[in-house]
This record gives sequence, C-alpha cells and structure tokens, in this order.
Amino acid sequence: VKDEYRKLSGSQKAALFLMAVGEEVAVKLFSMMDDDEIREISSIMSSLGQVNAEIVERLFVDFVERVSA
Repeated sequence: VKDEYRKLSGSQKAALFLMAVGEEVAVKLFSMMDDDEIREISSIMSSLGQVNAEIVERLFVDFVERVSA
C-alpha cells in the first residue's frame, strides 16, 4: 500500500481527497479552483477506478500531518 500511495501524483491525491470528503465539501473546494484545475481533477476522478481503503486512509493521515506541521 505504501508503494502504491507513493506512486500517486499530487493531482491523483487531490482527486482522491475530493472524492473522499463528500459532495458538500468537494463543491466548496471546487469553487476555489479555476476551470483548468477542475477539468484536470474531474478527468482523474473518472479514471481512478476502485481505490484501496488503506490508500485513502494514508492520504488523510498524510494530509493531517502536513496541516499540523
């Protein structure tokens, strides 16, 4: 799982994050992005397929660690 997580690009992590936080939060975050960013993230979201729950958990742990630092 760690290797899979490390292979994700920043854009892929952003797409996963937006998918995991739920529609209400995602809509607020999308409203802060420009059209190109929205297109890129949306495209990645549609191509991700099924994602292991442990990778999503690692994403949130990483996010919390970075925000706390």
